[in-house]
Amino acid sequence: KYSTMAEYGAHLPLHISALSWRNVAFLVLLSLSLDQTSATLTNKIQQKPGTCIPERVNCFLKQVNFCQADFECEESLKCCTFGCRRRCMDPYQEPCTLPLSEGTCRLKIQRWYFDTNENLCKPFAYKSCEGNANNFVRRIDCEKACLLVVKKGQCPLFPFDDRMECPASCKSDIDCPKTDKCCDSTCGFVCAKVWKAHKVKPGFCPPKPLKCEKIHKPSCLKDAECPLIEKCCTDCGLKCMEPES
Repeated sequence: KYSTMAEYGAHLPLHISALSWRNVAFLVLLSLSLDQTSATLTNKIQQKPGTCIPERVNCFLKQVNFCQADFECEESLKCCTFGCRRRCMDPYQEPCTLPLSEGTCRLKIQRWYFDTNENLCKPFAYKSCEGNANNFVRRIDCEKACLLVVKKGQCPLFPFDDRMECPASCKSDIDCPKTDKCCDSTCGFVCAKVWKAHKVKPGFCPPKPLKCEKIHKPSCLKDAECPLIEKCCTDCGLKCMEPES
């Protein structure tokens, strides 16, 4: 005659049963801990290179996130928090310089975007889905995030000193303190004091390139050296360019 498990357990000494339950509880806790550790490690392994642009506005309204982690984003895009929601973004692209994108769905709601040509925030009808990060719930949010992306003044020729160490990098003027601008140098883009010794022509220089393989020899040093309305602008080296109105 074979004993059932219930009959077998009933004949076990009390201290052995208690020990077995402790072992089971320990194994369950260990399993849960390993699952959590595995998920954390997986998330870290799947993080892509680059640093997200920090959030620039105070978020009072909760919005639906478009992503939760980098691995959900295509190619080199990262899952970043900007404009009060998580979305897939290029970590090397200034979001305020992105073109207007109305989205793809039918439901239209008013949003604000930054117009780099006029250097101001404008309303537009957002179609509720997709679009890009140049999209803000309120005008005040748009202005706080983008108005200082292009500051007044002109970058110096070589905005760095003779130190072996390069200063901290920047992506746009808003990353720099006070009136400093984000200028290109042999160190890449760095914050530097603006030139004030000469007259600056009206208008804004075109957006700086994202990367420079080489800093070219400057063809100008100040706006006054450029013909007509052209300005001395940063384009992997200083050169005369048509300004944006």
